[in-house]
Parts: sequence; structure tokens; C-alpha cells
Amino acid sequence: MQEEQIDTDVVQIDEEEKSDRMESDIEETLLEPRFKYSRILNNVPGILRKDMATCMAVHDKFVAVGSRSGNVYIIDHFGSLHPESTARHHRCSVTKISIDPTGSYFVSCSQDARISVAGITSFEFAQIAARSVAIDPDFTKRGSGHMFVSGERNLLLHYRTFFGNYREKVVVYMIIIFETHTRRYYMKLSTLFYFRNANQLIALVQPTHEKQSTFAIKVRPSHCWINNKTLAIGWYDTISICVIIGSSNSQATDISFTLSDDKSCFWKEITVFGMKKAAVQNNECEMVLALLEPEDSSTFNLTTEDRIEMCTCDRGNLTLFHMSSVPHENVYFLLGCQEFIEAQPCSADDRVRWYLENDLLRDAMQYANEHKAQLEHLDPVDIGRRYLNSLTKQKRFAEAAANLKAVCGRQKDLWEYYVNEFERNNVVLQLAKYLPVRDPQLEPECYQCVLIAALHNHPVLFYNLVKVWNPDLFRVGAITDMAMKRIVHENVNPLSENDAVAIYRSLSRLYLYERKYDKALMLYIMLNDKTVFQVIEKYHLFDLVKNDLTKLMAIDTNLTIRLLIENAGSLPTKTILTQLAIYPKLQLAYLNTLFERNEGEEFIDFAIGLYAENEPQLLLPFLRKTAIYDIAKAIDICEKKQYINEMVYLLGRSGNRMKALDLLVNKLGRIDSAIDFCRENDDSDLWNSLVDAAVKRPDHIMELLNTAGKYVNPLNIIEKIPEQMNIPGLRNLLVTILRDYELLVQMQRGSLQVTEADSNQLFAKYLSNRKCSTFIGFEQHCIVCRITVLLEREESADCRHANCDIIVYDCGHSAHIRCTYIPHSDGQTVMESRCPMCYGLHLYGKR
Repeated sequence: MQEEQIDTDVVQIDEEEKSDRMESDIEETLLEPRFKYSRILNNVPGILRKDMATCMAVHDKFVAVGSRSGNVYIIDHFGSLHPESTARHHRCSVTKISIDPTGSYFVSCSQDARISVAGITSFEFAQIAARSVAIDPDFTKRGSGHMFVSGERNLLLHYRTFFGNYREKVVVYMIIIFETHTRRYYMKLSTLFYFRNANQLIALVQPTHEKQSTFAIKVRPSHCWINNKTLAIGWYDTISICVIIGSSNSQATDISFTLSDDKSCFWKEITVFGMKKAAVQNNECEMVLALLEPEDSSTFNLTTEDRIEMCTCDRGNLTLFHMSSVPHENVYFLLGCQEFIEAQPCSADDRVRWYLENDLLRDAMQYANEHKAQLEHLDPVDIGRRYLNSLTKQKRFAEAAANLKAVCGRQKDLWEYYVNEFERNNVVLQLAKYLPVRDPQLEPECYQCVLIAALHNHPVLFYNLVKVWNPDLFRVGAITDMAMKRIVHENVNPLSENDAVAIYRSLSRLYLYERKYDKALMLYIMLNDKTVFQVIEKYHLFDLVKNDLTKLMAIDTNLTIRLLIENAGSLPTKTILTQLAIYPKLQLAYLNTLFERNEGEEFIDFAIGLYAENEPQLLLPFLRKTAIYDIAKAIDICEKKQYINEMVYLLGRSGNRMKALDLLVNKLGRIDSAIDFCRENDDSDLWNSLVDAAVKRPDHIMELLNTAGKYVNPLNIIEKIPEQMNIPGLRNLLVTILRDYELLVQMQRGSLQVTEADSNQLFAKYLSNRKCSTFIGFEQHCIVCRITVLLEREESADCRHANCDIIVYDCGHSAHIRCTYIPHSDGQTVMESRCPMCYGLHLYGKR
């Protein structure tokens, strides 16, 4: 196909306009073209130079172009003329052409009052005045009537009769397009729908544009069937969408229709060939192709708008332009008086080229990466490199680094090239978080240049990179030497505290990579970094720090103790306690951990001394929790420290309870604790000693009477009170004691009465059950031998239980006396008095 490419200019449109139509700022937006245009050449330019085109019709196989001289040219989609099917069918300008779906026939009309129904090789004429014509889609089918429709002042339906002649029927008025059984045509004021089967008008569509405009009067509507029931009407500068639906409320016997505004049905793209108002300067006119996308039923969004250079594109010829398409092939045809242009949707290569031509490099790169499979002539990598080069020229290195992955992908050479570029511009740190560490893995120099730059400019980033990156990515020894030099030359270029700590941490990790564990541990301990415990555990380095336990304790006590416990076999407990001699609390923490693991019993006495010296408030709980220790030593320690409560507990455990009671009463003066002590031991001698000691003080007497009345007879306490002692509140207390005693006696009597009543009731029930008779029938069986207890005369003669006594138990079970005998080892049998079934006895009876 010979085509001449057409340059299209992009129109900048207003994006925002105030509702009050006041003057506002105009924001210009660059619209992306959606089509590429090419003039159809071959025979077309020669034809249009001699004869101006007036109309066209497009079929899948060919294009029919009507001219001003009355010729109908049959041209293929490449512009080649088919002279065998081309002829002058009219004497004047052809106004309308309609092709049947099979491409076998077409109908044309012109201003010479003639309609031509022609096949590809035959012609047929009819003297009918018509400006518009449409052919039946079933024109070629047998029995269809070979119908077509014409319109001038009247709308006429033409159909072939039985004898081969055409007859016509007046319907209504002007332009028509066939769509199954429905005809559509228009008058100056409206578009009408006619249903052929019912022979009636079904709808009228009023135009929505300004009817008084000069161009509105001249222009004709353009119609496009979206499907069998949906029609798009483009008229002047408006678009109407019509949907034909069946009427459910019709009272007629035939089918009726109505027009529906279906707002839920939106089309992604609707292409309408029409006009727009534009400011004209110097009497110049331009051809504009616009692509509109509907937002709702009344507003549209301008997707693209292209200026097209076409001959005879002036104000007088605006109504002579035509557009048609082959939708399923995405091919559109634009016809002017002397121009025939083909429009096709832009390919992926075209869209990328447009982005590049308009310096939209980022959009070009993104689109190319998303549509790699659709690109035929362009390479996404080249486009990405062009975008990155543009960013580096503009010193937008951060943005360039962020897009490296999208451009370089897995291409190692390309990554290394840009690393060198960033290093050359002294911005290599921008690559720190974007460099790939695998797939692909770059050369060590690429990672080292980033690490060296971070070491001198951003030590914290240097530490993070050393921690995250695998040591196989770079040469560890070289980076370690650089870090050491940075520390040594700190005086030349001073470091902040945070930067120095970051470099030391980096060095410790680098030493681990080099397996110089002693240096790494030394740095971790110097920095008081808890990571040292993870390193010791991971690499089993306890032997390297067993002499630095105090330093580890200073970092974290709990972790150090856990480390010691896990490595108990590596260092004796005594040695550990010796190293921690100046830290008694740390010794206690270590020993407690041992005790929780049921270890270190030989150090319990040592722990008691540590508790007495450093944690006296925890000594008593420890003594109560621990059972294995030397009580005498513990008493001696507590006696030296005058820990009375601990001494009382220890004396109680040692059996010297009298001395413990004496300490509670005389040393501490805690009569309540003494009462609790006596209650725990429950010894009458202790209670007597407590009473003897308590009668010396009135408050002790009152406390004892009030609390210990359940354990000691109050009369014994009262008898031992000295006669001359004045005890405030004693009488009231005695009254309370007597009342409590009286209530206790009453409660005991009531309980006794209830118990007696329950016993009497149960006994009565038992007696009544014993008095009940037990029925024994012929069907009742012996619970041992399972033979009926009572035998009839016929059976008794042959049965071994004939004339056998029967025993009936209280539970209602019955058995033969012979079946209840239990054999003994001496050969004798004894009758069992208990029910064998209820007690689960296995009896075999007396045979």
C-alpha cells in the first residue's frame, strides 16, 4: 500500500472553566494522539484531482466513493481502482451510497432523480428522485423482496413484486439507515424511527443543538448503530445516544417501542465526525479530528484532538467531509472533496515515539516497559537510557537512581556503567539503597566505591551497609583498612560521637567477617554493645571472654548470667564467684539462677550470707523457699544481724520453739505473730507458755482472748489473770465471748436436731422398703443359673432344681438356694448371704 504520512499537530485545550463564564487562567495540557494518519495513494489522487468526492460507503472488502460527476468508484482499502466495477451511475453529484453486508450489491442516489441498484458486474436504474438511500441487509437473500429505502421529500420503501417489478410505498421523509427491521431518517427538526413490520412510527428524536445557527441548518446528521438496538446520532456539535426497547404497557396487538435514555450504558470511545466552533484568523480554516469519551449523559471528556491538513478545507466545504470505518479492523476513513485519508490507532511504537518527540521521557520509559511485547522497532532499554541520561544532565541524580532498576533490570554491564557515571559525578551514595546484591551481582569495586563514600561522608549509612550487605560482595580486608585509617586520622577530619560509634561497630562486624573474633569482641565490649552476647553464642566464643565477666556484667547482667549458665562446664562456679567478688549482687543473681536450675546446692550457705549483707528483705523468703542449708549457721548469721523474724523462723524449724515464742513476745512484742506461730505448730505447751507470757500485759490478754478463744479455753486465761491487774474492756469482751459461746452451743444443738431428723427419716424409709413384698412369677429367673425360679409340673420332673428352696434378697433379686453356695478349698460349701448380682459375685451353685 502506498501511503504518505501526515504530520498532525497537537491542540492545547482549556482544562478548566469557571461556571460563571468569567475570564480565568487557562492551563494547557498536552494531549496524546490516538491515531496515525496516512493518505491513501495509488489511483486515489488521480481520481480526486479530476473528480471531487461527495460521499462514500465502506465495506470489509472495498470502499465505494461517489463523485460530483455521478461516478461511483470501487476502490480497495489500498487505494487501487477496480475499473470493472466502476461506472457513471448518475448525471449529477452522488449524495448517498449504501452497500449490503455481503458486498454483492450497493445502492446509490443523486440529485438527478435516479437511484441505482447495482451489483459488482451489473447495473439497474430507476427514475426516482432521492437524496438519501439505504439497502436492506438481506438484499441478496432469496425471498427477501430485494428492498431498499430512498428519501427526498418523502421516505419511500421499494420492494420487488412477484413479477420482478419494483413497487414503492410512502413512509415519511429524508435520510435513512437500514438496521434489521427498523428504518431511521431525519427531517430538519428531528430524527424519526419507523418500524417496518408494524408499518408505524415508533419514536421522534429532537436535536439538542442550536437550530438557528447557519451551519446547523446546512449540516446533516451522522448516524452510527452501536448494536441492533442502540444508535448514536451526531448532529452539528452534539451527540445523542438512543436505545430502542420493547414497551410492556402496550395495548396493541403488534410490537411497540419507546426510546430510552440508558445512563448506565457508557461506551469507552465514540468517534463522531463533525464540527466545532473555533476562532478563525486571516480567513484560515483547519480540519480537526476529536476523540471524545463520555463522562455522563450530557458531558464528555476530550481524549485527543488532531489537526489534519486537507485540501479544500474551507468554511464552505465543512459539510462535505465524511467519515466511515471498519470497526473490527480498527481502520477509519476520512473523505474530503479531494482527500482520502486512512486513520489507524497508534501502535505501541507510535505512542513511545510521540512521548519521545514531546520530551515525555519518563512516560515513554514506563509505557515501553509495560508493553515490551508490543514493541516492534524500539528497545525499552534504549529509551530508559535516554531518560536516565536526561536526568543526569539535569543533575537529578536521586530520581535517576530510583529508576535504575526499571532500566537496567538484570543487565550487569549497564548497572556497572551507571555506577561509574554516578561516581564520576560524586553522587555514588544515591545508589546505596538501589544497588542489586544478586541477580545480577556486580563487581566488588561497585560496592566498595559506595562503602568508601559512605565511610567518609555518612558513617551511619556505612555501618548499615556493612551490616546488610553480604561480605562476598566486596573485599572485606580493603574496607577494614580504610575504616582503620578513618579512625586514625580522626584529628585531621574530626568525627562526631555518633559517627565514631558507627565506624567502630562497622569495624567489629568487619572483624567478624575476617574471623578475627578477639578484636571484634574487644570492640563490642568497649562499646557496651549487647550484640556481643549474640556473637559469643553464635560463634561459641565463651573461652575468649571468660576472664572479662565483670565487663559483660556491666553491659547486661541477665544476659551475662544466662551465658554463664549455658557455659557452666567451661568455668567452675567458684571461679566465677571469685571474679564477681566485688559485685555481691551479681553473685546473688548468678546463684539464684543456679538454684532455679537445681544446681549449686553447696553455695546455699554462701548465698544466705550474701542475702543478709546485701538483700535483707529477701532473706526470709529465701529461707522459706530453700530447705537445704545449715540452720545453725543461718541462726548465727541472723543473730549477729539481729534479724528477729528470720531467727524466729529458723528456731521454729530447728525445734527450739519456746525460744522463738519468747523472741516474738518479749523481743518484738508481737502477740499476734506469737498467736499465729502457736497456731501453725498446734502444741499445747506452746499455748500454755503463750498464756503465761500474755497475762503480764493487759493488751496481750485482750488480744489473746479475742483471737485465740478457739484454741485455748478462756477460763484458763481468766484464772491466770492477776487479781490487782486493771484490764480495760474486759467485761465487754467476756460478754462477747459468752454470747459467742452461747451461739455456738445453739448452733451445735440445731445441727444435732437436723442430723437426728435426717437419720430418722432415712431409717423410716429403710423400714418401709423392707416391709414391701416381692412378687415371684413363673417368668422370673435365677440370677445365677438363669433358670426359672418356679417350675411347672411338666418341667419339675426333669430339672435338678425341682423341690429346691428359693432365696429372695432385699433388692428384689431371687435365686435358688443351691446356686448361692460358695465352694471352699477344704471341699465344703458355704451359702452366700449377699446378692450375687448387686455385689458382682461369681457363683456356680451346689451341683
